[in-house]
Amino acid sequence: MGGNNPTTAIPPEIYRREIEAARNLGLPVSVHASGSRPAAGQVNTIYKANLLRQDMQIIHAIVITKEEIAAVKAAGASISISPFSELRIGFGMPQTGELIAAGIPVGLSVDTVELTGNADMFGIMKLVQNIENGKAENEFKLTARRVLELGTIEGARSMGIADKVGSLKAGKRADLIMVSTRDVNLGVFTDPAHMLVTAAQPSNVDTVVIDGRILKRGGKLTALNVAQIVGEASAANAALRKRAEWW
Repeated sequence: MGGNNPTTAIPPEIYRREIEAARNLGLPVSVHASGSRPAAGQVNTIYKANLLRQDMQIIHAIVITKEEIAAVKAAGASISISPFSELRIGFGMPQTGELIAAGIPVGLSVDTVELTGNADMFGIMKLVQNIENGKAENEFKLTARRVLELGTIEGARSMGIADKVGSLKAGKRADLIMVSTRDVNLGVFTDPAHMLVTAAQPSNVDTVVIDGRILKRGGKLTALNVAQIVGEASAANAALRKRAEWW
């Protein structure tokens, strides 16, 4: 979106209609913007077009300027960073500290597993902390507790659903994960936030509850047939590649 766009950018007459249609339906809006140098100025374009509002979540915002950060804050909008994809394709380093300092709701995301290889939120939290502390040359700049908030309640705030999920509170949905502290990599368990951000892995997740439904227990999925899903996905992939004559 906006000036100095990559050649794949959506033209204004299209994205304006899409955003207006979403708002007419009462839907939140997510926009991938200012992710790389060629996309610099996109957030400012959104702002000048009077499209930057509280219901908008900006994805990436790697090359966002101080003025654009102030505009996002003033609009009450949020930002989601996806460090594995941003590093993988050479976008650059996320401005996590600058966004947090400005008081903008910041969430963590995957972007796309085709780039990242997986959807490991534990890995994302650890990477976000390591990048920020490395940039600051200060191992205490971004604490594990703050990163854990970015992966939970702040992520919910960035999507406008903090009243429903993101923390354990009366009246909210029963959305939670239970991490085993008896596994070998977590056996000597100390500070929970530190251990979850720096040591935990997906294999340590024992139980998953979504809106009160138990979807994983004892490390096993309870509501999905993994073999069936993998088989259907593999068949769909093969069919797509055949139609595209890409082998």
